[in-house]
Order: sequence, then C-alpha cells, then structure tokens
Amino acid sequence: MKPIKNDEWIPTDGLELEENAFDVAITTENNLVVAGPGAGKTELLAQKACFLLQTNTCKFPHKILAISFKRDAAYNLKERVTLRCGEELAKRFDSLTFDSFAKQLFDRFNQAVPTYYKINSEYAVILDDRTILDYYKAEDITYFNSVPTAEILSLHHNTFPHTKLNHGEDVRNRVWKTMIRQSKLSFKMIMRLAEYIIKINPKIREYLQTTYHFVFLDEFQDTTEIQYDFFKSCFLDSTTKFTAVGDDKQRIMMWAGAQESIFEDFIADTTAERIPLTMNFRCAPRLVMLLNHLTEKLLQKSDLATPSKKWHPEQGECSVWVFENPNLEKQILFTEVQKWIDEEKINPRNICILVKQQLDQYAGELIKYFNENGVKARDENKLQDLLIQEVSVYVINVLYVIFKKRSIEEKAKAFSFLSQLHTELEDHQLLRLEISFSNFVKQMNNNYNVDETNEVVIKKLFEEVVNFAGKDRIRASFSSLRNSDFLDDVLQNLENEFIKNCQESNDIVLALDMLVGKDTIPVMTIHKSKGLEYHTVIFIGLEDGAFWSFERQPDEDKCAFFVALSRAKERVVFTFSKQRTGRFGLQRQSTSKIKIILEELIRSGIVVIAERND
Repeated sequence: MKPIKNDEWIPTDGLELEENAFDVAITTENNLVVAGPGAGKTELLAQKACFLLQTNTCKFPHKILAISFKRDAAYNLKERVTLRCGEELAKRFDSLTFDSFAKQLFDRFNQAVPTYYKINSEYAVILDDRTILDYYKAEDITYFNSVPTAEILSLHHNTFPHTKLNHGEDVRNRVWKTMIRQSKLSFKMIMRLAEYIIKINPKIREYLQTTYHFVFLDEFQDTTEIQYDFFKSCFLDSTTKFTAVGDDKQRIMMWAGAQESIFEDFIADTTAERIPLTMNFRCAPRLVMLLNHLTEKLLQKSDLATPSKKWHPEQGECSVWVFENPNLEKQILFTEVQKWIDEEKINPRNICILVKQQLDQYAGELIKYFNENGVKARDENKLQDLLIQEVSVYVINVLYVIFKKRSIEEKAKAFSFLSQLHTELEDHQLLRLEISFSNFVKQMNNNYNVDETNEVVIKKLFEEVVNFAGKDRIRASFSSLRNSDFLDDVLQNLENEFIKNCQESNDIVLALDMLVGKDTIPVMTIHKSKGLEYHTVIFIGLEDGAFWSFERQPDEDKCAFFVALSRAKERVVFTFSKQRTGRFGLQRQSTSKIKIILEELIRSGIVVIAERND
C-alpha cells in the first residue's frame, strides 16, 4: 500500500477530532495529553497510530508500542487500530499492558540475568502480596512481626542490584533466593528483573529502541513507580517518541502505588508538552455541566469540558434516591430498570450498576432479586478478566461460528486471531488457512448438535477448537499466555463457566450468550468500570459506609466518585439507604463524612434528590 503524504492525511473513517487532538495525532514530538472522561482518548491514540502507519512516518519495519494499565484497554486499543487502518498495518502496532510487556521481555531474555537470579523457564506467577509476605514470615518471623507489611513489600520490590547493608535487606535477599529456587515470581518481581536485564544489557535496550520508534502510554495517571522505572530503563534518552494520555481527575489507583507526581516527572524527563483536550463526546450536556461543577468545586481543578453538539442542551439527568432499607432499594430499582428496558427500549447491557467496593455486600441481593424477577444481572468482576483474554475471545467466536447462523463478525474475529498465530504466511497461504478454517467449522457443525450439552461433549468440543489453533502457537504469539499453567487455567475456567451455562440452558448458543453477558446488566466496582460507558449508571451506596476511607484519602475517593458519574452517557442515579446490611445485620447509615460530595451535588442545581418509598 502506497503511503499517504503527511499533509494529505485526514482522520480515518471520517471521524472529526478537536483541534488539539488532531495536532497530537500528526506530531512526532513528545506529548502529555490531559483528557477528561469522554474525550476520546482511545480514538486519539488509534488515529495517531493510523497517521504514523499510513504515512510511513513510523518507517517500515519499525513499530509502535502502546502500553495500557488494564488488559481490556490494551485489547480494545488494538481492536480499534485494526478497525481503523486494517490488519496489515496493525501488525506493526503492539498493544500490551505493563505486566505483559515486562513478562514478554523477561521470558525472552531471562538468560541475560546474573546466575543467582536465573529461573526455570516454566515459573508460576504469584498474583497477591499475601503469598510474598508468607515467605517473609517463614524466613524470619521476628523481622516479619516487627516491620509494617507496606515497608516489607516496598523493600521486596526495590530496584536492582540488591544490596545487603542491614538485616532487612539480608532477609529480602534470602526470600528472593527461595522464590527463585521455587520458580515463583510476582508481576512486580518480573518487572524489576526485566528492568535489570535492560540496564545491564545495552544491546537489548538498543534492540527495543530500534524496534519501537513510537511509544504510547495510556491511563498514565495510574502508572506506578515500578512501571515508570521500567519504562525509563527501556526508552528514556533515546530517539523514541512518546505520547502519554491521562486524566488526574480519574486518579483512583493511589492505593495500588500510582506515582502521584507522574505528570510532572514525565514532563521533566522527556521535555513533553502538556496538551489539554476539552471535548466530552460521551456525556449529555447537563451531565457535562455537573462534571464541570464538581471538577471546579470538589476537585479544585480548572480543566472544564465542552459537550458534543450532537446532544440537545437539556439532555442528561442525575438523581440521588434515598431509601429506607436495601429491600425497598432493590425493589424500586428493579421497577425503574424494568421500565427503562420495556418503555425506553434500553438494552440491559447499556445499563450498569456500580459499587465502590464489597460488591456482594452492596449488590449481591439485588443481583439475585433482579434475576429471580426476569431481569438478568451478574457480577462482571468475576468474568471480566477471563473474557478479555485473546484465547477466550477466539474460543467463543469459533463456537458462535459453528452453532449460530449468520456469524459473519465472529468468523472475521476468529480468523483474525488465527492469522496472528501465522504471521509468517503470505496472502495465498492465508487463503489456504481460511479455507481450512471453513472446512473445520463445517466438520464441527456436522459432528456436534446445538442441544448436545453434556459435560463430556463440551470438553471434547473445547479441545478440538483449541487444538485447531494450536496451544504452542498461542503461547508463542501472546506473551500473556506464554506460561503454560496460565494458559491452561484460562481455558479451564472458560470451559467450567461454559459447562455451567450449558447445563442451565441446554443450548450451546444460549450458553454462549450467557457467557458474554448478552441482555444482562453488568454489575461491577468503580475500578473495573474505568474506560467503559453506559446509557444509564446506577451507583449503589452513596454513604459513609461505602466511602469508609474518605477521611484518610479524600482526594482519591472524590476521584472515584467522579469516575462513577462519568461512566454515564445520559442518566446516572446514586442511591442512599438509611440502613445497610453489614456484619452485624442492618446498620444505620450516614453521610456526615462525605457531606461535601452531597453538598456540591445540591449546589450544582442539576441533581434531583428524592425520597423513594413508592
């Protein structure tokens, strides 16, 4: 394909970008883009990738690396770039999380670490800090009992090389030695090891910088110190150009170690220009007005947004509904949701129920009540990470192609996955692969029936679908799945969930619909909702009990509230229950600690507060 001239390039698919966004898309300088909710951050990065690839500004065969905080964000950005500029150019666009990028480097180059840090190629990934703390407890119980856990974990994840200047460092070194010997690492440990590999091997650093001429950093406000150190070790002081995108109004990961000064540090380290985006394409005008009021009065910031002209000026509504108890809350919410679905024709998937934390406590009974009364709802937290794994998407799409008529989109996505496993193939060879895939689908359709849902049959079905792609090829192509235990766990969890759905529905297509959440209201925590959007959002529990940490971390909790509100396109409802079920039964609730939030909602003149006893 002949490159487009730089001055002739226009945003792909006829999309319009605001002036600053367009300037960012076509520049090759370092930028920090500060963009609020609904500003089109994903689209901006996708369009910038299109410009760099379509004009060959990112010269062939060099690549673009996009690093996201969450796996679903990385997946969505890759999908968007593929949609905008086609599969061929998108092959030069790698979209990964920090964890998967570090793991990919470590898995490829782990023989470059000093002998005492070498680990078996098959290692287990530890997913929680408690396991690491157990190692310290076993190694030196006196040290473990005398030092705060946060201090132990900070020492454990210190940058390399490790010193041995005091007793704590000696214990740390012994724990690392034990974990290396047992082939157990956490993602933070993997990242520190990958950083060390880069530091002591200039040729590997040079290889990275030669491969990636442009790096995008998404959700940059959530970047941790370890992640930023890793990024700097790979790319700082090179000719690679950086575009970081973030929003300090949505900084809700401080508890996970997000670096508070990350914007200022990035500008100082890269001489990047700070560029604001002002449009909010997502939210209706009255919701944008409310967000602007809260930005100014609650968050003490001045970067206000402008709504899109596609809306009527009076669109958008926000309410706080006050209930006597959780029973009334779930019953009245059910009635309202049923009305939105039946009368306003809103797809249940376009309604989201959010909680701050403790989903079972705040929404467990509500989910049960909704399902018992004919409106499907589910805890999305349990399945979100599983369903965004590339291999999960592949298996689901292939099963749809086999058993559901007119699965054109699913077939295209399944074949796209297979193509990624065979990047060495030329066009005529890919055609053979496509024919082979079509024959496989026909054969499977002949061999299996849509109502044949016993466990033995489903296990065999899964096995054949995975084997057609090939486990070895899947592991080789996706760094996040390179660990065979992890790949097996993903497939086993997906299979278990699917078998459960098959037994409930006695129909493979219905079971697939259940798996992907078709016509089902998603219920999740605020943290899981980052980057998502819905017509209507219901937030359960605008009360002190839910915001129990408000006095200790008011700024982060205000940002969490801001994130919840900004997921809604047209309607948002916050609920307050005068009683809430806790460990000791029903307990009285108050809003004295978070009264500043309620006061500003009232002062906005937009929010309707209503007692709902119906």
